[in-house]
Amino acid sequence: MERNLHPRIIGACLIGFALVAGAYTLSTFGQSDFENQTASVATANAPRVAIEVTDANDNGIEDWRDEFITTQPIVVQAASSTYIPPTTLTGQLGIDFIEDYIRSKSSGPFGRDQEEVVDNAVDILTAQSAYTIFDTPDITILTNWEDADILNYANTAALSITNNDVRGIESEINILERALRGADIDEAALVQVREIAAVYGNMRDDMLSVPVPALLAKQHLDLINTYHALNEGIASMAAAGDDPALALIRLRRYQDDATGLQLALENMYLALEPYASLVGPDDPALLFAIFSPEFNS
Repeated sequence: MERNLHPRIIGACLIGFALVAGAYTLSTFGQSDFENQTASVATANAPRVAIEVTDANDNGIEDWRDEFITTQPIVVQAASSTYIPPTTLTGQLGIDFIEDYIRSKSSGPFGRDQEEVVDNAVDILTAQSAYTIFDTPDITILTNWEDADILNYANTAALSITNNDVRGIESEINILERALRGADIDEAALVQVREIAAVYGNMRDDMLSVPVPALLAKQHLDLINTYHALNEGIASMAAAGDDPALALIRLRRYQDDATGLQLALENMYLALEPYASLVGPDDPALLFAIFSPEFNS
């Protein structure tokens, strides 16, 4: 037998359920289980207690502060020496490089990157290691000359080479390599390197004082400048212990300077060759024959 519920009974049940659910929701609205948990945890911790501050001597200053207070005058000793900026290229480069690096970092994205800082250091090295170039105002040029003036010039230039020749000393590069090979610099070997540098300096000074016929002025200046380059370069290499950066730059240029001297002497021979008939068997100018390109080949 089927039993059918009356629609009014079903509706009354639904309405009653809704009223009970609504009453329960209103009674618990606004309460938070999280707040209750937090409160229970907080009450479990021990209460904070202030740390006692003592003032044993009753001077109004806590004892721990008294440790940093003294009645004795503070005397700052004067510096034993004043700061002297470095004069070597190595020292100057080190300061400039660090300053540029710090400046680039402090400028953030607007500063130079590391590659630009390094390029600037290289530019400084190149500029500081450049040689002085002698030119026509530094020499005496004969605008009117005779054959005797050409022969006199050739003899003087040749004598400058033979008189400054240092025999019994090996190559400056070999001496320098031996001087810097060990942990300690061989000062005795560096003395020999300086002697070789002085040879080129003496020949440079000799040629600066010699009047030169105008037709030989260019070859004359080339010879002076190559002497000067070798003098400066070898002297810098001898000072590697004091200024290694400059020594390194000059060492890298040494081969070019040596090649330049060979070419300058060959060009001097070629310029004098048309006047070979002026040279006698006892004239020092015969020395230039060994710088003939044909002889060297």
